Amino acid sequence: MWTSLVFSIAVLLAAGFYIRRIGVNFTLSSLLLGLMLVLHGPLYLYYTRVWGPKTLFFQKILSAAPGGEVIPTLDLALALSFCSVCIGIALSDKVLEISRQQMRDAISNWNLQAVRVSKGFSERLEIIATIGVLVLGFFILSENSVTHVLTYFHTDASELEKIAMRREFGGSRFYLLNLFNSNLFPFLAFCCFAALRERSIWLRPLAWAFIAVVLFEKAATLSKAPLAIFILQLMVIEYLRRSLQIRLAAALGFIAVCVVLFGAMTAIAIREVSGVGETLDFLFYRVFMIVNESLLEYFAAIPSVLPHSWGRQFSWLANILQSESTPPTYLLVGAVHRGVMGSTTTAMFIADAWADFSWAGVLALSLMAGFFVRWLDTELIVKRGKTAATISGLALGHSGVFIMLSTALQTAMVTGGLILVVPLTIAMSCAFKWRPINRYPGSVDNMASLKQA
Repeated sequence: MWTSLVFSIAVLLAAGFYIRRIGVNFTLSSLLLGLMLVLHGPLYLYYTRVWGPKTLFFQKILSAAPGGEVIPTLDLALALSFCSVCIGIALSDKVLEISRQQMRDAISNWNLQAVRVSKGFSERLEIIATIGVLVLGFFILSENSVTHVLTYFHTDASELEKIAMRREFGGSRFYLLNLFNSNLFPFLAFCCFAALRERSIWLRPLAWAFIAVVLFEKAATLSKAPLAIFILQLMVIEYLRRSLQIRLAAALGFIAVCVVLFGAMTAIAIREVSGVGETLDFLFYRVFMIVNESLLEYFAAIPSVLPHSWGRQFSWLANILQSESTPPTYLLVGAVHRGVMGSTTTAMFIADAWADFSWAGVLALSLMAGFFVRWLDTELIVKRGKTAATISGLALGHSGVFIMLSTALQTAMVTGGLILVVPLTIAMSCAFKWRPINRYPGSVDNMASLKQA
């Protein structure tokens, strides 16, 4: 079908843009477009043309839209998203007057510079870590989280039973604590880890204690991914202390660690999966196939069964328009294909964009996503350079991008912390003069200096 050709051309153009303009590195724009190409490029074609048609659930999804235009529509929506993200990145460079060479120089020079840590950064981090350990320790004890975590990871319950446990006991009863566990506390834990590795914090046991309680809070969600991703982020921070560029050996190492980590989490959390072969098959489905299956669910359900919401998902917009807000889309889509209102389906940000505002949503949110992550790269890498705070900001941004590729853009902004990356980085680093640790005598430090407040 002709939409396959359009999609393939869009993927090739995006891949060319990625190689020539961005490159393989740990910038947020590279992570966003790179993961889109990996998850929703050729593997999307494999799912919709080869893997999916062999499954009964694939046919059930398509049966929700008897017209048969679901896959062509999704082809065009993904093609539009790829092109729009690239345009958003290029537009950000244009508006901020950052040339391709400037960004490349900033990434290359990152390798030659020492991590700058201010005395004020370390001092306030010690105070924050002390308060954090006390606050999180109080909630861990008061909510009996230790018992819940031990039960979840040691029980022989089935996957469905563990899903029920997660819904009942996962996370905290307090929304604000859950929100901070997703963005603020991980960022502070990253700051602690960077300071520890730079030997710039005096109360080292306290910093390790804070990292440990944040790690436990990830486990307390009673889910596999948050715990594994947090550990990977600490590894990325260690790598970012030296370089932003990803070399082949490092990439293979990260892939191997990902397979081991997620394989271990799968073996612990899902007792039905046993053996290396079954574990790898399960990971392949959960990482590469289900992300495209979820997209298909959205485009099959909307607008054939569920109409576009046109903003009714946003309570503030519904109040302005004097209309009633509707239940979350992920619940409605799950109910369409599974017949149970409690079942949920989440997909990358263009799924909710499509559900809310149709083609205009896919175009606008893709442009916004590309523009925003490139702006973050500029603020952190070009304007501020390699500091403990900017490394932590990049790590928080990475988790926000992961969330963007599994749920709505507004969720990635708030829950994922993308909108907090620059404010938190500034808050942790801008009020004191830097005391650089020169580990590379004779090297030129061309990063921007922060003025004393």
